[in-house]
Amino acid sequence: MDIVRDLLLNYYFLTFIAAWILSTVIKAFLHSRANAKKFHLKDGFQNGGMPSSHSAVVTSITMALLLKTGFSEYFFISMIFASIVISDAFRVRQNIGLQGEKLNELLKKANQKTIEVVYGHTFLQVIAGIILGILCALFFNFILF
Repeated sequence: MDIVRDLLLNYYFLTFIAAWILSTVIKAFLHSRANAKKFHLKDGFQNGGMPSSHSAVVTSITMALLLKTGFSEYFFISMIFASIVISDAFRVRQNIGLQGEKLNELLKKANQKTIEVVYGHTFLQVIAGIILGILCALFFNFILF
């Protein structure tokens, strides 16, 4: 039971889990509103959408490290990995979606079954995720710890 207690009192874990849960719930809520359908949490686990969960999670951890350790080596390592994840969520996955469109055009011409095309996040979705991550880190730093 010490492990559970230690996790629930760990600033970094709480910051990460709050960013992940909040981004997933917000994404599911906005998806249900945009499509005029019932709220389903599983919609929050879909690729893409507002806000970017990947951006929220890596930003929350990076910001938490900045607040607790300053400009330490841990912060800079986290910043590098956060930059890679955010870039992937925005640029790489967006390009994969565009390639999926072109592939579907070829599949249609060949009378083949098309694939589901999934895009990465828009710039606004990534920014919203970054803001959410920062807010989670600030909340746990200033309010609880």
